[in-house]
Amino acid sequence: MEQILTSKYARKVFFFITGITLIILLLLRLLLIPEISEFIQEDYETIINTILDALLSTCVSTVVIASLAFWLTPRVVKKSQMDIIQPIEIKDYLEKARLTDEYWFSGGTGRFTRSKTIPKLATDARESNFSKKIVLILINPDNENVCNNYVNYRNRVRSGKESNWDLKKLKTEIFSTIVAAYTWNKEQPLLGVTIGLINHYSMFRIDLSTKLVVITKEDPREPALMCKSDTFFFKSYHEDLRLSLSQSQILNEKIDGIPLSKINGERVKEFLTLLGFDISSFDNNDFNEISEKVREGENPYGY
Repeated sequence: MEQILTSKYARKVFFFITGITLIILLLLRLLLIPEISEFIQEDYETIINTILDALLSTCVSTVVIASLAFWLTPRVVKKSQMDIIQPIEIKDYLEKARLTDEYWFSGGTGRFTRSKTIPKLATDARESNFSKKIVLILINPDNENVCNNYVNYRNRVRSGKESNWDLKKLKTEIFSTIVAAYTWNKEQPLLGVTIGLINHYSMFRIDLSTKLVVITKEDPREPALMCKSDTFFFKSYHEDLRLSLSQSQILNEKIDGIPLSKINGERVKEFLTLLGFDISSFDNNDFNEISEKVREGENPYGY
């Protein structure tokens, strides 16, 4: 019961179903049974009323006790816990996370971050006239061994059946996120962007703001983990991201990004060359694809 109440979505569903059940039981007890009492024997009526009363009493008592146990749980205990959030809740929590001045992301390619998080922070920086900071920790596209291992992993998991991954697809997605980050930094100078490239990968993605941290997997149909900024786990994840960044290859922040209105395949090729990436396996069609991904900002997860 307590595990149900710790999830906001599950809590709403629980109280809705419980409320409907109580209403039905009350209607049966107060309206239906008196109406049909003349058609049933008195002993049967007494038994039915006793059962309904017991169900009502048990239902109310269970909800009250569980709710008190949840709301009266010591604050120190709540600070040491992580909440499981259902797939339907992930969108709402990520939207809350984006209302921040500092955002950290660690994951594979950053496709969702490219389409939603970076543009949102850039827009907020412009409208508020205050600086925003975003840190991206992505797979190093020049590390062939790590990239091949990640491709094999993506093709083995359930979500990989929907779109086959190969080395070029992976690198295209990473390059698109990098180009998009620098482009939005060029569009909105108040948006500070730091990108670190790591030589390993994880099955988890971490989205951390000043408010909360959300840990997801690549499959949007799977539940996620969430903890707020006043918890022990939030501070631990924040520190872990700092350590990961310190061990990464940080891209040159002084190189100007491509203005959104001028982005094309040729400009993308020149930009990636300036950053020092090995793009020998890419042709003009690949660079054009990257520029289209940056311009379109397609959301791969639908939330």
